[in-house]
Amino acid sequence: MIHRLTNLFALWTVLGTAWAWFVPEHFLWVVDGRFRPLGQPLISVMLGLIMLGMGLTLSFDDFKRIARIPKCVGAGVALQFTVMPLAGISLAMIFGLETGLAVGLILVSCCPGGTASNVVAYLANANLALSVTMTMASTLIA
Repeated sequence: MIHRLTNLFALWTVLGTAWAWFVPEHFLWVVDGRFRPLGQPLISVMLGLIMLGMGLTLSFDDFKRIARIPKCVGAGVALQFTVMPLAGISLAMIFGLETGLAVGLILVSCCPGGTASNVVAYLANANLALSVTMTMASTLIA
């Protein structure tokens, strides 16, 4: 059952996004500061729990395997800081975005990967250790 639900991740993402777009007040409790477990904003705690859950599935052996393929990490980080910004600029130009939106899109495309990319790697049964390592490396470089 859980396998079937996770296979529909893209559908849940689209439905959740549409729900938040049309009824944002249903989701404001996550970011408005009403709930501060451990003195931290709820969104930070939720992201931490997601990262902890993924991290618990990894072992030192996973990272030993990544240490043997540093070129993959380097290539991923290099592509993160070349292809992504170029894609942001291209999309801004193709769609003729106004200056503010174009700048926002380009800035977001220049940011290193994060929790979302690791979650997608986890759900896709991809190389999670590689995704986490690339996220760490690109964040440190940024």
